[in-house]
Amino acid sequence: MIETLDISCPSLNASPMIILHRIGALSAAAALALPSAPVMAAKPKAPAKPVLTCKVKAADGLSYTVIKAGKGAMPTDNDRVIVNYRGVLKNDSSEFDTGKDAKFKVTGVVPGFSQGLKLMQAGGKYRLCIPAALGYGAEGTGPIPANADLVFEVDLLSFAAIPPKPSIAAEARACDLTSPSGLSYAVARQGAGRKPTDADMALVDIVTFDPRTGEIFAREDWEKIPMPRAAPQFAEGLKLMQPGASYRFCFPATEGQDGQQVPALNVVVDLIDVRTLPVVED
Repeated sequence: MIETLDISCPSLNASPMIILHRIGALSAAAALALPSAPVMAAKPKAPAKPVLTCKVKAADGLSYTVIKAGKGAMPTDNDRVIVNYRGVLKNDSSEFDTGKDAKFKVTGVVPGFSQGLKLMQAGGKYRLCIPAALGYGAEGTGPIPANADLVFEVDLLSFAAIPPKPSIAAEARACDLTSPSGLSYAVARQGAGRKPTDADMALVDIVTFDPRTGEIFAREDWEKIPMPRAAPQFAEGLKLMQPGASYRFCFPATEGQDGQQVPALNVVVDLIDVRTLPVVED
């Protein structure tokens, strides 16, 4: 209950300050007595719908929009990029993929994305509109249906050239000698001492590589190879060598036991040492 203040008949002798005080008190009481209007909660903003169109036409059906221009050179097929990206389906704007600080080769993505990356500069942000033919085509993948057009927004943070894979020089790939059994080999360096036999273990460094490109597949150091367990052709090659020698062996393509083609393979072997296998008593 709010107290009622009587100011209807103020005393003629009352000072103006007393009258103003009573009027102020009444105004405050009236304000308290009024029902307050309910405060309406602010409606949350709906998330902005992604833009699904691009302004500039590029080759093969790709189109793009420059949201923010970058500076400097553009990536090439030999580069690895670092990007932030978001991908949506054009037909319903549903998101199917997103990435932050994602690293991959320029050629490691669908053709439309790859083409778009090569139009950008570091620091730039582009919208890429990729037709299905430059995306996942008639097959689709995962959440992406068949024949789906895609829209990506891509921030190109940086890129750098991919260092070349180690390889064997062209002049050091071939074999110019042939054993009586048909094994092809080449001598890069002769050794000295006794050659391995079936009673020995060979200690070797091995490098395997593609005879056509020279690309190195694997490198193994200080491998201990019991001669009785080595593949026949490999054992034959090791028996030609002496400690300190470096030989190259060229194994042609063959058909595996499962009928699959086993590709040609060249092997560089450095024979470090020959040790007699321990005798296993029955």
